[in-house]
Amino acid sequence: MVKLGVILMSCMAAVLFAEFFRRRTHPFRAYGWFGLAFLVVGEWLMFRGVEPAATFFTPIAWTAYALIADAAVFAIRGHSRLRDAPAQFARLALLSIPLWLIFEAYNLRLANWTYVGGMPLSLPVHWFGYCWAFATIWPGIFLTADLIESLGWWDTPARPITFSRATQNAFIIAGAILLIAPIVLPRPLGSFLFGAVWLGFVFLLDPINFRLGLPSFEGELASGHSGRFFSFLLSGWVCGWLWEFWNFWAAAKWNYIFPVMQKDKIFEMPALGYFGFPPFALECFLMYYFAAWLLGWEKPLPLPAQTTSPARPLLRAPGTLRSLPFAMLPWLLLAALLWPQPAPASSLNLPEAARHGLDLLYSGRPDEAITRFRQVQAADPGGPLGYLLEAEARWWQIYCEACEIKWNTIDAWGRPRVADDDSYLALAEKVTSFAESRIAHTDSPEMRLYAGIGWAFRARVLGLRNDRRGTAHAGVKARAHLLRCLQLDPGMADAYTGLGLYNYYVDTLSPIARVLRFLISIPGGSKAEGTRQLEIGMERGDLTRVEARFYLTKNLRTYDREYARSLEVLSPLIDEFPRNPIFQLLRGDIQAKLGRKELAAESFRQTEQFSLGDSACERHLRMLAEQSASYLAPVTSSAQ
Repeated sequence: MVKLGVILMSCMAAVLFAEFFRRRTHPFRAYGWFGLAFLVVGEWLMFRGVEPAATFFTPIAWTAYALIADAAVFAIRGHSRLRDAPAQFARLALLSIPLWLIFEAYNLRLANWTYVGGMPLSLPVHWFGYCWAFATIWPGIFLTADLIESLGWWDTPARPITFSRATQNAFIIAGAILLIAPIVLPRPLGSFLFGAVWLGFVFLLDPINFRLGLPSFEGELASGHSGRFFSFLLSGWVCGWLWEFWNFWAAAKWNYIFPVMQKDKIFEMPALGYFGFPPFALECFLMYYFAAWLLGWEKPLPLPAQTTSPARPLLRAPGTLRSLPFAMLPWLLLAALLWPQPAPASSLNLPEAARHGLDLLYSGRPDEAITRFRQVQAADPGGPLGYLLEAEARWWQIYCEACEIKWNTIDAWGRPRVADDDSYLALAEKVTSFAESRIAHTDSPEMRLYAGIGWAFRARVLGLRNDRRGTAHAGVKARAHLLRCLQLDPGMADAYTGLGLYNYYVDTLSPIARVLRFLISIPGGSKAEGTRQLEIGMERGDLTRVEARFYLTKNLRTYDREYARSLEVLSPLIDEFPRNPIFQLLRGDIQAKLGRKELAAESFRQTEQFSLGDSACERHLRMLAEQSASYLAPVTSSAQ
C-alpha cells in the first residue's frame, strides 16, 4: 500500500503548506532554505545509492526537516526554539538519545522492530549514526508541535478539565502496569503489548509532572488551553508518516516484525501501527520535562502558567531527599528492562533420520536421503518437516538439470515449465499448508520457519521460470513468516538464511524491477544485510547451514565478484562433502575465474568422477565439466 501512503502524505503536506502560506507574517529564514536544499540533495543521493548518504539518509532527512520546521515556525510567529534558545534546543536533542534508548531497551525484550541494511561501518561510525538519528526524534516531535500550534487551530479557550487526586493516582498506577506488564509476561505474549508502552508513560508521568509543577497536559487542560495537547497529538501523526515515508527508501532502515497486520503495511509499518505515533508524541513531551527536571535543567521554553493542584505537591525541588523515589523510578524501570532474561534455545530439534538424510543428500546420495526423509514423514504424517526435506532433495535435482554456462559462469539461470517440477511444487505446498495449519492452532517459531522455507521453495522454482510476480508473492510470504519466527525465537538461526537470500536478491534487482517493486509494495532489502544474515545461517544454522554457505558462495562469485572470498566460504563444504559433484563444479568455476587453471581442471575432473544417483543429472554435470575444462585447454596451451 505504498501508493496509498504517498497519497495520504501528499494530502497532509498540502494542508500544512496551505496553512503556512496563509499564516506567514515573516520571511522564511536562510537556514530553512539551507535545510530544504540539504533534504533535496540528500534524497537525490539516496535514490542514486550514493554512500554514505544512502545509509545515513534518516538522520540527514530529519536534520534538514528540523531546520525547515523551525524556520516555518519563525515565519509565522516571529520566534522559534532553534533561533531564540539554541542551547536549550541542543539539550532537547541530547536528551533525545537516552530517552529513545528506553524504547530500544523495551524492543530488546519485545522484538517489535529490527534494523537492517546500509553500508558496512566500523563500530564507532555505526554508533555515531545511531546517536545522530536518535538525537533527531524529540526535536522533530517538538518542532512539528510548534508548527501545528502556530497555525492557531486551537487558540479559542476551552472549558477547563480537571482530575481529582484519586483519578491522578489511578492514572499513575495504570501507567506503571502498562509499562511493566509487557516485560514480565512471557515474550510471545508481551510482543503483542508494545502498544501499552506507547500509552504507559503518558498515564504515569502526566499526573507526576502536574504535581511537580512541571509542564503537563493536565495543567494545560485545567487552564482551558487544549492547543498544546492536540498539537502534540497531531505532531505524532505527522512525524509518524514522515518517519515511515523516509525510512521506506533509505538503505539503512528499520523493519517492523510485531505479530499483527504484517500483510497490511503502508511503507514498512503495519497500518494499525500509525495509531501509536500520537500517544508517543505525548510521551516525548512528558518524558523530556521529567528528565530535564531530574537533571536540574531549565525548561526549553516558557510555558503558559498552569493551574496548580489544591493538594500538596509530591516534591519541592530536584535534589531533595523527597525527590529520591521519583529520581530512582526511570533507573528501576531500565533495570527491569535490562534484567538478564534466559536466552531462548532454538526450538528446532531435527530427528536423527532427518540429520542422516541431509548428510546423505549433500554427500551425493539423494535416493538414500529421500528414503530417510520419508521415514520422517511416516513418523509425523501431518507435520511439514519430512515433506520439506524431500522437497530439498528434489530441488537439487532441478538445480542440476537447470545448470548451464552463461556469461562465462556456471549456474541455474533459467528453466521452462516442466511437468516433473509439479511434484516439487506439491511438496512445497504441503510444507506451507501443514505448517500454517499448525500455526493457526499454536504459533511457534519452528512452524514459522517451516512455512517460510516452504514459500521460499516455491519462490526459487518460479524464479527460474522468470515468473516475477509469483516469485515476489512467494518471497514476501516467506519473509513475513521468517521475521515472525525470529520474533518468537531470536535464536532460530535457520531463519536468517531465508531472510538473507531475500534481502540480498531484492537488492540486485534491475532499475525497472525496483520501480515495479515500489508499485506492488514489495519490501526492500540490502546485499550487505543479506550477506550478514547468510553468514549467521551458515555458522549457526541447523537445517539450512549448507544452503546458506552454498548460496553465499554463489552470491560472492556472481554479483560481488569476490572470487577469493567465495572460494574461502565454499571450502568447508568441499571438506565436509568431497564427493558432491555440484560443489566440485562450483569450485572449479571459481578457481578458473581466479586464474588457477590447473586447480580448476582438477575440480572439473573430480566432478566427472562422482555419482549423484541420477543418470540424467550426472550426464549433464559431466557435460558442463568437460565444456568448462575445454575452455581452459587453449589458455594452458598458449601458456606453454
